[in-house]
Amino acid sequence: MQNDMLTQKQRMVLHNAIHSPKRWNINVGAVRSGKTYADRCLIPYRVVNADKCGSIALIGYTTETLERNILAPMRDMYSERFVGRIGKNGRVRLFGRDCAALGAYTAACAEKLRGCSLSYAYGDEITSWNEEVFTMLKSRLDRRDSVFDGSCNPDSPFHWFKRFIDSEPQESIRVTHFGITDNTFLPQGFTAALMAEYAGTVYYDRYILGKWCAGQGAVYTAAAADPQSLVTEDLSGIIMADIGVDFGGNGSATAFSLTGYTAGYKRVITLDEYYCRDRLSPEQLEIDLADFVKSALSKYPVRDIYCDSAEQILIRGIENRLARERLPVAVHNARKSPINDRISFYCALMGQKRYFIARHCVHTLQAFCEAVWKDGRRLDNGSTNIDSLDAQEYATERRMKEII
Repeated sequence: MQNDMLTQKQRMVLHNAIHSPKRWNINVGAVRSGKTYADRCLIPYRVVNADKCGSIALIGYTTETLERNILAPMRDMYSERFVGRIGKNGRVRLFGRDCAALGAYTAACAEKLRGCSLSYAYGDEITSWNEEVFTMLKSRLDRRDSVFDGSCNPDSPFHWFKRFIDSEPQESIRVTHFGITDNTFLPQGFTAALMAEYAGTVYYDRYILGKWCAGQGAVYTAAAADPQSLVTEDLSGIIMADIGVDFGGNGSATAFSLTGYTAGYKRVITLDEYYCRDRLSPEQLEIDLADFVKSALSKYPVRDIYCDSAEQILIRGIENRLARERLPVAVHNARKSPINDRISFYCALMGQKRYFIARHCVHTLQAFCEAVWKDGRRLDNGSTNIDSLDAQEYATERRMKEII
């Protein structure tokens, strides 16, 4: 890797990691700040020089995000000869070594590390992991020269990973902080635009300055400050639409969200909604959703439905109902990506003036306006309408990368 292809901060990270490695080497900071690119340059060195008696693991929120953030870009850098693809056995060939590729989104993922003896591990998006996976990982780095490299965006100062960083002895950990201005290869206009998008939100400190900071007050400050700025009566130009479904239960409501897109994803619009706090039978749920789909299809080119994946029996019933009524819409499990990723997506869209809500979708508008932070997380205790937000997010989360 030529030095002129690296920023000053990246060169410093690589020099320190190679010439004075610590057990824990962490890059924390802003989005697009170059922290992960530095890791893609470091991983080959680590893999080739790792103790052959130990195993190697690469861990992300899911194997899909690991592929997208780390493996695919490395394949572009070094070719498929050196960077393989994740097989069905959860293994990937990297620079001549067989490595484990693991997700960390739930506590059950920790079991995949049990019994391992790791000489090297890499972690992507660490603050999105389930804490139990990280706890298991610590006990698996049991070789004399075991090393961990990882990167993440900062979160609340009370986050479990921040507590780990602060409690680890200085001689065993190095944390490098990145701000967006550390990436001197970004076009100046892009940096300014990104700073404007996050201005006035908790994400400015986190994703622009790279600081650990608590979320306080309104989650979607643009919506809370000026709700009418999101309202639109112009529902024209829709070339595609999706439906998100959140199932009610234990005091929560059932919510559907019909979301449409104009050409090039220039506008993302909540076109219609369903919100019911009554306890619905499975049959009534199927009837109500089928009616919602029929109404949507009469106006828009609806393609897919994304349902809360926790309720597989309800989803199968919905699939059967739609098939019987010959409604040509595919039903999928919602991806259920990290909540903070979904939040930042909508904050960015609002900052870009690209997300709108049809005037009659009052529950969705109210949900965005009233969402608040509690202890660094979006409050979800029944006092605010999280159900409409979940349905809205399920409708769009598989397209978030394309839209942004």
